[in-house]
Amino acid sequence: MVTPTLLLALAASASALNPLRSVRNLFKPSRAAVAAPEGAEDQPRDRRLRLLEPGMGWFHGLQLVEGECPSGKLSDIVEPWFLGGGKDSDAGKQFAAEASTAGRRTPPSRRWTGAAGLSTSTWSGAAPGEPKLALIAGRTVDNPGFFQQALDSARRDILLEKPGAPTVGELESMAATAEKADVPVFMGFIKNIAPYFTQALDAYGKHPPAPGSLVTLTSLNDYTEESLGECFERNAEGMLKNMAIHELALAATFFGMTADSIADAAVAGNCDCRTIGSYTDFAKIDFTLTNKAGGKLRIVADRCGGDDGCFGVRRRRLEVVFEAEMVDADRAARVAARQAEHPDWIGYLITQEDEYKDLKERCAAAALAGTFPAASRTSASPSTRSSSRSTSRPCSRRSS
Repeated sequence: MVTPTLLLALAASASALNPLRSVRNLFKPSRAAVAAPEGAEDQPRDRRLRLLEPGMGWFHGLQLVEGECPSGKLSDIVEPWFLGGGKDSDAGKQFAAEASTAGRRTPPSRRWTGAAGLSTSTWSGAAPGEPKLALIAGRTVDNPGFFQQALDSARRDILLEKPGAPTVGELESMAATAEKADVPVFMGFIKNIAPYFTQALDAYGKHPPAPGSLVTLTSLNDYTEESLGECFERNAEGMLKNMAIHELALAATFFGMTADSIADAAVAGNCDCRTIGSYTDFAKIDFTLTNKAGGKLRIVADRCGGDDGCFGVRRRRLEVVFEAEMVDADRAARVAARQAEHPDWIGYLITQEDEYKDLKERCAAAALAGTFPAASRTSASPSTRSSSRSTSRPCSRRSS
């Protein structure tokens, strides 16, 4: 029996001045982003969820065309820079060459499943009854525009990468627009479905630590001192809306830390805020939130601290009660092998690639079924003022 597959459209964007480091890797011959899984072309076209794709979008597209998302295939790409103002750049010419020769790639299994639509701004519409999902993974400042384009193109479902928009006000407006159009929107957070977090949360719930213990959520990236300037420019929305937004999403969803409930935010003395060129941002941040109910949660994010995620519980004297890491012993060997294979990839793409695959598959399968993706348990009522909805909590709710 052939598995029904959703067609996915990807929207992506790169800076005209400094194209995304990850986008440049799109053109590595060993990981061509125009390949398709063997046998995918044999599946009935009307039962594939089509994905339309743009930024970190190349990696989502890569996983799709390599068959990592059984319920979806890539159908369209919206790329304003390499198909627009940057089409005559070296990278733009490489992009065009990849697209034009994709169908003649060898061996036969390494090719497009068909002619994917390429556009600077237009999303192809879905045929009547055809399941289709728009995956929006551009620069944060571009995403509201992509979002409206997707809605105007009668997208049935939208997967919006975090944080979705530069401001909470824009997110609220986007949510209201999607609600009116009856289009479900899923936010692309991944740590709420990561095994290290779900297992730690279960253990934490079954065996609550003693009073006075403090939960710490840690996020580490592997940027170097030399690459921080590029990082600041590419993620111009800032660390809190970019890297640390994952931990803020967990804080709002699972620990009762919302804009309405937070009573205090205490910043530690080891934070590292810098100005590099025209951009001021944190290289490291460390703060503790306290809500009105007295609950506390510490969040640490370090752009140059390694490449991992951690859920830790410590008592007042700092002895470790419990600790779980994303890159555990089972994952470490696979991560090391992948890093050796692709030393120029941004580290978090490798350490978190399982979660990126899981995210797309959950959302694609749910879109096919007309339901919501399977989720971790959530707190009773996270604030609607929080910009950190979990992966499977849609901005727009469709009745079941």
